[in-house]
Amino acid sequence: MAMSDARYKLLGGGQYPSECDEDAPVPPALPVPFCRCEPGNQLAEVKQSRHPKTAGRAFYICKWNDSLNPCHCLFFQWIDGPDKFDPRIRLFPYYRSESWAFNEFRRWVPPPLNPPPMTEEEKQEAAIYRVNNPPKCHCGVRAKLQRPNIGVPPKFTPFFRCSLKTRDGWPACDFNEYIYGPRSHWSTEEEVREFESGKKPWPCTTTPSLRCKCGILATKGVVPSELGYGYYCGNSYGEYWEGRTCDWEWFEGRYELMLQLGRTKEPWKSRDTLNRKLKIRKDYQVTLPLESFLSGPVLQDLRREYGKKAAEKATLEDCIVYWRRNRSKYPRPLTDR
Repeated sequence: MAMSDARYKLLGGGQYPSECDEDAPVPPALPVPFCRCEPGNQLAEVKQSRHPKTAGRAFYICKWNDSLNPCHCLFFQWIDGPDKFDPRIRLFPYYRSESWAFNEFRRWVPPPLNPPPMTEEEKQEAAIYRVNNPPKCHCGVRAKLQRPNIGVPPKFTPFFRCSLKTRDGWPACDFNEYIYGPRSHWSTEEEVREFESGKKPWPCTTTPSLRCKCGILATKGVVPSELGYGYYCGNSYGEYWEGRTCDWEWFEGRYELMLQLGRTKEPWKSRDTLNRKLKIRKDYQVTLPLESFLSGPVLQDLRREYGKKAAEKATLEDCIVYWRRNRSKYPRPLTDR
């Protein structure tokens, strides 16, 4: 639906410059301005430009700057002048919808130069030394070595990451180096020429790859909670999420779903959760044992471990959870698929 002229003017259309206007005025950065959104007391937030003419320059924009958000207005105001122009920022991905309050904004800092190339022998020697003498992360403590699971094809090169964690389980800093040395962050000259010629899109047009709390590239599929299809711990393998080293998961609409379930009382909460799981299992063909197998050997094992009363109260869903936690007992289960 097209926006009416009156609505366009109300949101500030035609009154403000944009990211491509390199010669627009640069008012004082403080005080932080208000945008045009109702009720008129919404402080603008800060972003850094990725436009070819103004890359690196910070500016104020409406907090609801996502173009799909009906609440957003067209407010725009430069914070930086042309002296802050830095085209290097375009060589790195970022989240287009992210913005920060002025007091929380941190300017992009160029990563260190790429390390010199190493032979395989040099990598092995360096890896042995660094395992015995771990580097320190940005927090000033010894970094933790993250290894892939043993017994399955490795999904990533071992790397060092911050050994400290925040309250919700994320690394306290973004330190990340291979077992044999620092990573390469910068594109090669040949890649830059391809970006400039249009053969490849600039990295700033993409978002960073999702990583789990372990610092590993996330795995895509039905998440372990079976409440959606999205991303979860990158150390997982197989159909049953074996090898997970963190409980992180994400899928489209997860935040809204958790809010909805949090507001729902029992028994409706359990019913809604189960219905969603059943739908996800059907839509994405999640492998499960036959009901006769779950209500037979699995239920008997559950009874031996937790007692008769627990077994009498156990539902089919409880049997599925027990089966997944103890799959080593059932190497060849009967399944529906």
